[in-house]
Amino acid sequence: MGHWVIVEEHVDRLRGVERFEGTREEARSRLYETACAHRFAEGLQQRRREVFRVDDDTYYVEIKGSLGKYRLRYYLAERVWSTEAP
Repeated sequence: MGHWVIVEEHVDRLRGVERFEGTREEARSRLYETACAHRFAEGLQQRRREVFRVDDDTYYVEIKGSLGKYRLRYYLAERVWSTEAP
């Protein structure tokens, strides 16, 4: 079991969307679900969403909204070190 975070990247902003514990397969499944359904902005009226797999741990997403197009990247990060005791 690993400790994971799904990271959303938009322009020059990084944001942790979700933290959880699980296997790599579970983490990849949650990443895919997030790329397909995550609401990246409140009030965004999504008209179309396209999801592209870059590799097993990264998705590129284009969202067409009523005011323009948004390009995001969602990827997995696994915690490899922490000051927190196990």
